[in-house]
Amino acid sequence: MAYVNIPTLTDWQYDESIKKIKHNANTARVTVNTLYSALMDLADDAGFMDSTVPMSAQTPVEYTLINGWEFSADSDLGYLYGGSIVVEKATTDKDVWANFYTLGTIEADAVMYLYQNGVLVTSHPGYTTGHIDQLVKVVSAGSAISTDSIARAVAVFARNNASANADLYDHFVAQASATGGRNPVPIATAPDTNDDGTGTSVTGVTVVFGSPTSDVDGDGNTEPYSVTVDGGGNTTLQVYRRLKFLTRRENTAAIGTGNAVEGRFYRTANSSYAEVKVAPFGTYAGGKFFGARGVLMTNVSDPNNRSLLDNNNVVRNPPTQFTVTVTGVQSGDRVLVARATAGVPNKTQFTISAAASTTITVSGTLPADIPSAGVIRVGDTRFTYTGVTRASGIFTGVSPSATGQTGTAWVPIIDDVAAGTSIASPAMTYVSDFDVVARMRKKTILPFENTATIGSTGASISVVRTADTIVT
Repeated sequence: MAYVNIPTLTDWQYDESIKKIKHNANTARVTVNTLYSALMDLADDAGFMDSTVPMSAQTPVEYTLINGWEFSADSDLGYLYGGSIVVEKATTDKDVWANFYTLGTIEADAVMYLYQNGVLVTSHPGYTTGHIDQLVKVVSAGSAISTDSIARAVAVFARNNASANADLYDHFVAQASATGGRNPVPIATAPDTNDDGTGTSVTGVTVVFGSPTSDVDGDGNTEPYSVTVDGGGNTTLQVYRRLKFLTRRENTAAIGTGNAVEGRFYRTANSSYAEVKVAPFGTYAGGKFFGARGVLMTNVSDPNNRSLLDNNNVVRNPPTQFTVTVTGVQSGDRVLVARATAGVPNKTQFTISAAASTTITVSGTLPADIPSAGVIRVGDTRFTYTGVTRASGIFTGVSPSATGQTGTAWVPIIDDVAAGTSIASPAMTYVSDFDVVARMRKKTILPFENTATIGSTGASISVVRTADTIVT
């Protein structure tokens, strides 16, 4: 006997001799109940009375192919929805097709895609956008198919990052029962007001998984992280948009060095960490990036706009950084900005306990608001340094040689010759307000001096250059 149409459902056929059912023609999808009803209508025909019944119903949404009946191919089940089907091949050797369907408030252009056991599940025929309702095989020949070590589970994603229309992402892992069943999958998407879809054009961002450490909060102790996002000098907002782009639905490439997970399936730096569904690497709100657990964001142009969460689930906020700028100068002007006591540079900030060729060690610890690199003076002798060990009170990379230096040392905020119309200090960590004196000197210009108080936002001091009409 050859395949013939099911009388009341002609898009489907059956072959009684081999006990097979298959989708035959057209693209219309029907509910499992519709197929069941058509087969029950066939079963009571006079010519079918000597054949076995193909299908049984356990509930309005759970059905079984019985008596050795099977589908011709797995692809046939793409044309069914609204219920599950168990295909009984033997007592324990069976296939289970669970029904998963999404529900919730989503954007009109949202696209659902399914993930199972490390791979993409092909969407049902004809699916383009919106909610999805389809059957997925969750038991094959008696063995459960697992996702995230959860038997009979499927993850459903919605990650739209279209240009000028990027959304907040969502995903959900749903587990079917042993009999399949009809399983709701809650999904919600909404416009992402911080993502304009321009992440495709942000360059220089790299993602490396491993065991990085960093002292993000500036307390002198490093914290552990699981992945480094190097921002390539971009702003935190630009990096956020790039990370959204890297985790969009279309990205089938590995998410980063040391992690082979495809970008579209990436969820967290460690499976034991809480997931940030709307943006897997972290969210952006109020002008600040809030990192997902284990994400270390570095090399951004606005480092104060970060709030990170280390591997231990501890929030790490970078200390407030500030700079001091002197404006109104010209190339060749010598500028000094120094901490002041009663309007005079404080030249006794530290007591030297040891000095060597490239190091100066002082008594006590170095406060956080001493620059990590800059100028140190011993009396009137000017040295530069390239690093500090704060807990030990050591200035490193000192030049020229500091061998034999004794007495007291002090660290100016700015101590250099201007190369243009302004000169700025190194970035410093804010601890508390302090007073400074600012001086500009150059022959042919009357000496300029003013005082200021430096706060958490730093300061800008404007020089007034008045010609010295008497000097020769």
